[in-house]
Amino acid sequence: MLDVLGFAPALERASLVITGEGSLDEQTLHGKAPAGVAAAARAAGKEVVAVCGRLALSEPLLRGAGITRAYPLTSVEPDVARCIAQAGPILERVASRIAEDFLR
Repeated sequence: MLDVLGFAPALERASLVITGEGSLDEQTLHGKAPAGVAAAARAAGKEVVAVCGRLALSEPLLRGAGITRAYPLTSVEPDVARCIAQAGPILERVASRIAEDFLR
């Protein structure tokens, strides 16, 4: 799928790779898109962060998968129903955090 999407040329130009999933959990580590993105980015020497609705992986597991840091929406809004209902504005806040942390 990464080839179809033109991931490699985009990766060459990237200074940071941001991937995402509804729930970063054990299933993520077994072939879901964020793990594939992180593996390709790590092979290219690029740093990877993930945005997710819910985070259920420890920091060591994230790092083992090639993800430097995860940003769950629930870190901004603990109520899952609100995260779903207000995903756009919450994602904007998360994006601001990522920019502050990595793109100074």
